[in-house]
Amino acid sequence: MKRLVALLFILLLPLVGASTFTGYIGVSSTVGVGNYTVTVKDVSLDDGSLLLDVSTPNWSGMKKLPLGSVLSLGELNLTFEKVFLGSRSLVFLSAQFPYVLPGQNVTLGPYTIEVLSVGKDGVELKVTYGNESKTFKSSFKFENLVANVSGFLPVYSGYLKLNESFSFAGETVTFTGAKVENATSGFIETVFFSYDNTTYALPVGNESVIGPFLVKVDDLIGLNYTKVDVHFLGVSMNLTIVPNEVFSLAPGQTKTLGPYVFRYDYHLGNKLKVSLLNPCQVVLASTSLIVSNVSTLLYHKGLTVIPLSIDANGTAQFASFINPNELPSPDKVANVLVSLRDGNARQYLPTTLTVEVENTGNVALSNLTVKFVPGDVKVLSETEFFLKSLAPGEKKEFKLAVLPMKSGNVSAGRVTVTAMAPYELACGGYTLLKFSSNELTLNVKPTRVEYSLRVSAPANASLYRPVNLTVVVRNTGDETLPANLTLTVPPGVAMASSGNVFASGSRIVLPLYLPPGNESVVSFVLIPYTPGEKSFKIAVVSVPGVVNETGLSITVLSAGTEKENQTAPTTFTTTKTITERINSTVTITVTKTQTEIKTKTVTSTTTSSVPYTPLKTKLIWLVIGVVIGAGIIIAIAWYQARSS
Repeated sequence: MKRLVALLFILLLPLVGASTFTGYIGVSSTVGVGNYTVTVKDVSLDDGSLLLDVSTPNWSGMKKLPLGSVLSLGELNLTFEKVFLGSRSLVFLSAQFPYVLPGQNVTLGPYTIEVLSVGKDGVELKVTYGNESKTFKSSFKFENLVANVSGFLPVYSGYLKLNESFSFAGETVTFTGAKVENATSGFIETVFFSYDNTTYALPVGNESVIGPFLVKVDDLIGLNYTKVDVHFLGVSMNLTIVPNEVFSLAPGQTKTLGPYVFRYDYHLGNKLKVSLLNPCQVVLASTSLIVSNVSTLLYHKGLTVIPLSIDANGTAQFASFINPNELPSPDKVANVLVSLRDGNARQYLPTTLTVEVENTGNVALSNLTVKFVPGDVKVLSETEFFLKSLAPGEKKEFKLAVLPMKSGNVSAGRVTVTAMAPYELACGGYTLLKFSSNELTLNVKPTRVEYSLRVSAPANASLYRPVNLTVVVRNTGDETLPANLTLTVPPGVAMASSGNVFASGSRIVLPLYLPPGNESVVSFVLIPYTPGEKSFKIAVVSVPGVVNETGLSITVLSAGTEKENQTAPTTFTTTKTITERINSTVTITVTKTQTEIKTKTVTSTTTSSVPYTPLKTKLIWLVIGVVIGAGIIIAIAWYQARSS
């Protein structure tokens, strides 16, 4: 460290002003900083004087204050400038208060601001309005509160002489001494400060919090001078509670404010006749507003309108405040509790859901439409229901049937309800409300769907001769599901009629309903009418789709061939396992026993002899024929002559 003995000077940076507030608070609201609070208890209707409940660390009590006066409580100064009388009276005031330190609160009507921390990274504030809280690290706007804030203010940078001090915001730190120690690592220089009768030791090059300051020691010259950088750990706040809107109207003009229509009817001097209407131009409220320091206001269900000024032409300026929580809403008097419940759910099996609709409001509802919006399930029943009316406290239940196609956690869907409810701001006196149920998740247990097939038929067949095709199907799964056994018949083969079999084109369909472990034997009677190789396809189709399939071929022999040996039946045994997604590998085991057929074609030629007739006999029969023919002709001619 370079040691100098010289005349040094103290450099003070420009200081930032104290905190301020201007704005509107309601009667019964509180303004406070730290341990100083003031609550507006009442306002005089005659002169606007205020009755205040004051609390300080040294005194508490009631105090009456004329309008326009200043109330000083330590470093908190309040000026009450205007009052607006009505069912929700307001007071317009301004205030000056000191810097706010970490851990301290500022209360402004419905708002509370708490300083959480101040440091090199800036400030952190927690702002609460009603039941809602937010955190800010810079200037902000929250509801009607606008705040410009600054913290970690640089208040001193320079040299201090022994026993000299730096001060800010009424707080003082004094340089009281220094020492230099010779250690194995070198010289250790330590500077001592005093704050609030407490001594703080700070090595050169380090920084530490001393009271409301962050002090860094940059250098030590001898034992009488030290160079420091100091920041103040307080927050300067410029706060304003502003209206939602400021607007001007001439007499007769209207302005939409929230769900209302505000109308400036006319004026007589500084008295303004105003009305509040619904969208259908029905008057909900009307009053006279006075432009003065002791003014009046219009309040109606969440909306407050105050007059600010009026010019020579009668154009008036107004300010409005809207509290969304107090605005009329049919939801506040009409409510439907919609719930969706389930029972035990199993994959591929119908599951019943229960919809419960309850009117938990205090007005009757009409024309209710209950609609089920399905999730990842198939719907097996109606999805919409209608209720003509539902009285307060009344409850209705509906049943739904769905089919889960997946296992595990499956979204069943939710239920929506639309209903008509009375509403003063609706033109027809009613409005349409919408409600929704919970999103229901089903815990679906998996189902194993398996069927085995065993098919047998002759390897060869003759034209136009019936052939029996036998299918043995067995449910090897763990649940009874509806299924179909299908047989695809190739061209050139007809099927004899069977009472339980349904044919569609070239496909024969037989319904199955087999409990687990049961089997069914089905015989099909087929009649081939063209020769050649005939391929048949057999499958089991259930809820997931095709769960097993196999095939076989029958050779139809041409006409004129003979069989030297009977055809031994060919037996096919197939096994197919299908998983939940029907994507598993199909394993087919075929056992085929066939006796070779030897055919022999025999062609035979047969000569047939015609009997021999002698010539004499032929001539005799010729003469007889001629005579008979001539006789017939003569008889016909004689008959015609007699007739004429």
